[in-house]
Amino acid sequence: MAKKAQEKVTASPIVPMGYSQLLTQVAGHTFEATNAAAVGLLQDAGEGCVFKPLGKPECGVRELNFYESLAAAIATQAKADAGANNLNGAGGEGKGETDQSLLAALAAHVPRYYGQLKLVVNQREHTFIKLEDLTHGMAKPCVMDVKIGRRTWDPLSSLEKRTIEEQKYALCKQNLGLCLPGFQVYCPDEEQPEQTVLIRKGRDYGKSLDVMGFQKALALFFNASCSSSNVLLHEVLNQLRSIRTWFKQQRLFHFYASSLLICYDFEQLQKLATSNSKVSLHNGFHADAAEPVLPTKSKEWIRVRCIDFAHIFPAEDAQPDHNYMFGLQSLIDIVEAMLHR
Repeated sequence: MAKKAQEKVTASPIVPMGYSQLLTQVAGHTFEATNAAAVGLLQDAGEGCVFKPLGKPECGVRELNFYESLAAAIATQAKADAGANNLNGAGGEGKGETDQSLLAALAAHVPRYYGQLKLVVNQREHTFIKLEDLTHGMAKPCVMDVKIGRRTWDPLSSLEKRTIEEQKYALCKQNLGLCLPGFQVYCPDEEQPEQTVLIRKGRDYGKSLDVMGFQKALALFFNASCSSSNVLLHEVLNQLRSIRTWFKQQRLFHFYASSLLICYDFEQLQKLATSNSKVSLHNGFHADAAEPVLPTKSKEWIRVRCIDFAHIFPAEDAQPDHNYMFGLQSLIDIVEAMLHR
């Protein structure tokens, strides 16, 4: 049984029947006991979806448009694939079709999008984006939000906004291109290792971190002392590298103040440690395990996805998103170092 979380979620909102506050939310706008207009993430009763409120009008529209563009690209790509099969692969792709194909390829790295809907929360109507719940089915979900990039202000930001953003998470952001708004992790209790404790850390903790502190926070989150953590790190690394491949190819967008959400089920990590206490990792396989755990199986309980698209803008002069890729590479370097420690 997990002990009480060290940091609590803020308030109990009045929500429609069948919905509740998303208790695994670790960053972003949240409900506030003293501000009925403040709205955080919701979850449904069991469909495996989360509901993200649209933020400021211009930001909310931008994020909604991005998800709609992604959905359109997926549909276009499906039709193109069907047509190519009918024509046995004849014909070539124009630039527009290539851009659509590239955008559609991002879908594998983004929570599934199910449209928008309006809900009355705290007696006020709000528009929400309906998305896949990346922790659905996890018994002990560990969740980390990592904001990517040295620059977190977009091209439309005022000088005041830019100055504020530059001062946030300054040590980690400027050195790593990363900052840590929040996370929650289940781990063994130090005093009673057979029990599990839930630890939650928020933005104040993240703002206090330097580079070494950030690395230690990741070691805590990934339960680096656990005998089976290599399985977790290996799969996270695979998914991060796949995202990096997409960013190296794309010249469509620049992502500002966007995050990676890393989720895994600590219960599965515990089971793996118990059943394979002497397992060694070799090329993605567990050499001594009776049933090797392949990456495809790991993906059922380890998920890394790009989130937060309110500050995405067309790429200037079709340039690569060096700002995002710098932070992403830093994260890959840290995980690689932990894996090969």
